[in-house]
Amino acid sequence: MKTILRNTILLVGLLTIMTTFSSCYKKKKTTAVITVLDVANAPVPGSDVKVYYKHATDSLGTDLRLDKEGTTDASGKVTFDYTDIFKSGQAGLAVLDIEVDGTVLGIIKIEEEKQNEETVNMQ
Repeated sequence: MKTILRNTILLVGLLTIMTTFSSCYKKKKTTAVITVLDVANAPVPGSDVKVYYKHATDSLGTDLRLDKEGTTDASGKVTFDYTDIFKSGQAGLAVLDIEVDGTVLGIIKIEEEKQNEETVNMQ
């Protein structure tokens, strides 16, 4: 009888500890920061930047929420937030094409819970 009571108490304690630690996990931000520079390496404000998965179609089941558009600020930067898209424990999020003013200039690998940065130069 004492063994059953002791095992029950240990089990309840273990479950309490596991629940406490698993509920404390907070996601960190997952962002992509694109910097657009001209041929003289000066920032290019006002550029239209699009990041997207080249082969995205609904029939492939690809998450079209990865596709984002924005305009660079005075420092030539634009930031895209992917925090709500990835699932905890996922290894990597996506590799996306970077298009600036209609021209593909590079790619960016988006890793979870990081500020992912890429710089592209306009020709």
